[in-house]
Amino acid sequence: MGVEGDVCPEISLPVVNEGDKLQAAQASLGQCTSARLEGGRLRSRLKEGGRSTGAAIRGCPQEEPGRASAGVTARDDLDSLGDPPSSQPTTMHPLAMLLLILLASGAEAFRICAFNAQRLTLTKVAREHVLDTLVRILARCDIMVLQEVVDSSGSAVPLLVRDLNRFDDSGPYIQLSSPLLGRNIYMEKYVYIYRSHKTQVLQSYVYNDKDDLFVREPFVARFTLPSKVLPSLVLVPLHTTPKAVEKELNALYDVFLDVSRQWPGEDVILLGDFNADCASLPKKRLDELVLRSQEGFHWVIPDEEDTTVRSSTHCAYDRIVLHGEGCRGLFHAAAAFNFPRDFQLTEEEALNISDHYPVELELSLNRAATRGQPLSLAALLLPSLLLLLLPPQLGPVA
Repeated sequence: MGVEGDVCPEISLPVVNEGDKLQAAQASLGQCTSARLEGGRLRSRLKEGGRSTGAAIRGCPQEEPGRASAGVTARDDLDSLGDPPSSQPTTMHPLAMLLLILLASGAEAFRICAFNAQRLTLTKVAREHVLDTLVRILARCDIMVLQEVVDSSGSAVPLLVRDLNRFDDSGPYIQLSSPLLGRNIYMEKYVYIYRSHKTQVLQSYVYNDKDDLFVREPFVARFTLPSKVLPSLVLVPLHTTPKAVEKELNALYDVFLDVSRQWPGEDVILLGDFNADCASLPKKRLDELVLRSQEGFHWVIPDEEDTTVRSSTHCAYDRIVLHGEGCRGLFHAAAAFNFPRDFQLTEEEALNISDHYPVELELSLNRAATRGQPLSLAALLLPSLLLLLLPPQLGPVA
């Protein structure tokens, strides 16, 4: 969707290396070089997800409602920047367009999400507006961990994945489900839904809870990543019971130790609806957890974050905890995704989806986590391009 009155053709860039990036970008410059400036900020956007192969790039798209990017940008509202000084499109210098393409292609993002979908059943998924909203939420993520999947028919998740694969060209997606877990009649599943062309499951297992410390023991999975810095990592999801939050979160440290014995040196991400706030776990007791006192664990969803949909609550129930130098080096942003705001839903409409926000972690896979790695093509060309873009009257500073 281009800017009205200045529609830019779609440009397909099947890039595989830095040289191809430059060649493809240069070849496309003559096709689309104008974009709208609003409030002093460039409105031109690349297609969401930072995909590096076959990415469709439009020079001047309008962002679809509810498709804002996550992490530190999830709360940005470009419409709040004020009225544009002029409604006339402003021509972008071809070199500026080239720089934009190179910078975007050199910072591929990988998004890992966790979402308590609140009693997800086939009946719930079969409701069209619920299915459509869930698909839009899932399409933001390279790996999603769904919790509170209570469907006993086994049909809800396949229906969800089917519609997700029809939604756009960001798939294909596949799913990996745990067995139903619980102590009595009420049982839940953990379900991973992931982009199979970007990541694969290497191994998975349900934690052997010999002492019966968990109501729903974690369903551990080890994934590949498209990164030389961090080629794989382990995800450990947990949905605690509100009646035993402290006990289960302390037991989660034992799960971490078990994972570390199985796969020594692997980076680990603990994530899910921990119920780690408000009446379930006051701040004072939160700081006494083993996962807070032991070195190396980084809670990237702040304690002040609100991960609940209801306006009457403000609790950071849902969390993401990192362990490992690779994760820390590639960490870009983490936040709750306020889907009612981004999708323009009323609170009542949003509660039909869930009473929780998803929490999201974004890793910049192309970021050099250690010294000595070569600079990207964009970084090498940046000084020269900026010098060429300076107005002649400015010139170099003596």
